[in-house]
Amino acid sequence: MARLPRHPARPAAGALSAAVQFDLLRDYGIPAVRARAAGTRAQALAAAAEIGYPVVLKTDEPQIAHKSDVGGVRLGLGDPGAAGAAYDDLAARLGPRVLVGQTAEPGTELALGLVRDPALGPLLIISAGGVFIEIFAERSVVLPPVPRSSARAALARLRLAAVLTGARGQRPADLDAIADAITGLSHLAADLGDLLDALDINPLVCGPSGAVAADVFAVIR
Repeated sequence: MARLPRHPARPAAGALSAAVQFDLLRDYGIPAVRARAAGTRAQALAAAAEIGYPVVLKTDEPQIAHKSDVGGVRLGLGDPGAAGAAYDDLAARLGPRVLVGQTAEPGTELALGLVRDPALGPLLIISAGGVFIEIFAERSVVLPPVPRSSARAALARLRLAAVLTGARGQRPADLDAIADAITGLSHLAADLGDLLDALDINPLVCGPSGAVAADVFAVIR
């Protein structure tokens, strides 16, 4: 897989900015929602107009790792009034930095993650994401690099595979697109695994037309 040399230098330790995290995923062939950083109400509204409503607003304050735990995520903002009010609330409670993001199309939610094993190095974890985490408490663990065939096999080991393949009349998700996202993350792990303390994509929204990362959190060692 061809990859762009966008990150040749070692980044500073700590959490990467949200915009850089999404760019990093795209560099490795993992589609991601459009997103723009903003530090004022006017910037947030301009970003929302550029991306197109409805949008998502999330706190982008670097010290906040788990945004939803502090009420730092606002979904389904359909117009400038809603987006402006959401920005005012986040800025007052958490700080002025926000990420304005595209609303992903509906789909089944997966979570992809990287963790470091002292003996094996980076490991790639595939599990249910979003609301499915509590229902399907399971995961597949694979050692990078991961070819598409191994990615498909890891998906098949999950009970969530029945949902991805079209259970109860639902349209099946694009399994090749999901496997390509897993493969891309495995290439990222091979290239940058010694720099990463953690990386989580949750959710990866999977539908008939592809798979897209709707949120990502990465920490540099």
